[in-house]
Amino acid sequence: MTPANGSSRSKLVGYSRWVTTFDGTRTIAYVDKDKKSVRFLNRRGIWFEYRYPEMSELWKDVDAKRIILDGELVVLKQGKPDFYLLAEREHVEGMRAEMLSQIHPATYIVFDVLHLDGKDLIDLPLLERKEILRDKVRESERMLLSVYVKERGKAFFQKVKKKGLEGIMAKKMDSVYEIGRRSRNWLKIKCLKTMDCVICGYTAGKGWREPYFGALLLGVYENGKLRYVGRVGTGWKEEDLKELKGMLERLKIRKNPFDIFEEEPAILEKTVFVKPRIVCEVKFLELTEDKKLRAPSFLRLREDKLPEECELELPRKPKH
Repeated sequence: MTPANGSSRSKLVGYSRWVTTFDGTRTIAYVDKDKKSVRFLNRRGIWFEYRYPEMSELWKDVDAKRIILDGELVVLKQGKPDFYLLAEREHVEGMRAEMLSQIHPATYIVFDVLHLDGKDLIDLPLLERKEILRDKVRESERMLLSVYVKERGKAFFQKVKKKGLEGIMAKKMDSVYEIGRRSRNWLKIKCLKTMDCVICGYTAGKGWREPYFGALLLGVYENGKLRYVGRVGTGWKEEDLKELKGMLERLKIRKNPFDIFEEEPAILEKTVFVKPRIVCEVKFLELTEDKKLRAPSFLRLREDKLPEECELELPRKPKH
């Protein structure tokens, strides 16, 4: 994502609705009140409601027979989303999921509605969908409606940044809901410098990390080509390394998957390439002139994102 500097704030010009982003798992919720069922679908097309048993009765909080909602699952800590706690929830099931649902319960923050009782709503203007959402969804302990402002977007951005939140979404009030592609009608402006990257390989580990790996090779798409943006070698717990190594082992390939790749031969010699299937989020200091991440640190896996959605966005240069 574009870092939140002066150039990114200039993106707010021309947009008329702003809402806080929550650094959670993007989730489409299929709620059927007649069947008393709630199903969660992520951006990868994976159903995962079994990981969040505390959400099984969300159907009680909707005034509709069948409704499809768009929002983010978060785990709140002292009133703020904590993605470390969320990451712990995203990889468990069964008794462990039941236990964590009591210790670190999730909250579904809803910001849009796609379907209501047999009628698709995606072609309605955004504010009309928001009115329907407010009329059909009741806030509860496990479900909240996203709050938004209609003016003073720059001031709102600064308040969000001061509170240490992820950032804001700038949306045009008359925008329809666009499926399957990124839209310039909805822009995400982050306060923190983070980027979603595709894991394309790993280097051999040394010392206590010898059973796992040393660093991950990261890529993003630029004009349809997979570009190498550097390596990340920090940010994990040992249990995370073990789980991720198992995932990578199943994806090993011999061919370099990058279309644009610049790295020293010594690194290449100890690299194992993998199919570009797994997405992770990293934080970093800056993007260098040669489009490499400076001082990246691993934050979490992004099971809710497709590799093709990891696109390189460069900061806009100020106009003179």
